[in-house]
Amino acid sequence: MQQTKELKKSALKVTYPRVTILNILKQKDSQHLSAEDIYRILLESGTS
Repeated sequence: MQQTKELKKSALKVTYPRVTILNILKQKDSQHLSAEDIYRILLESGTS
């Protein structure tokens, strides 16, 4: 997976929360999302 490679390249551990947030950012690439926006999306999806 590309996300896994990107995280490892950045010297970050591959965790479920990081991968989930990366997926959100990839889906919403045409608009800016604040931390509150990402948190709201996580709450709505039931993954927080």
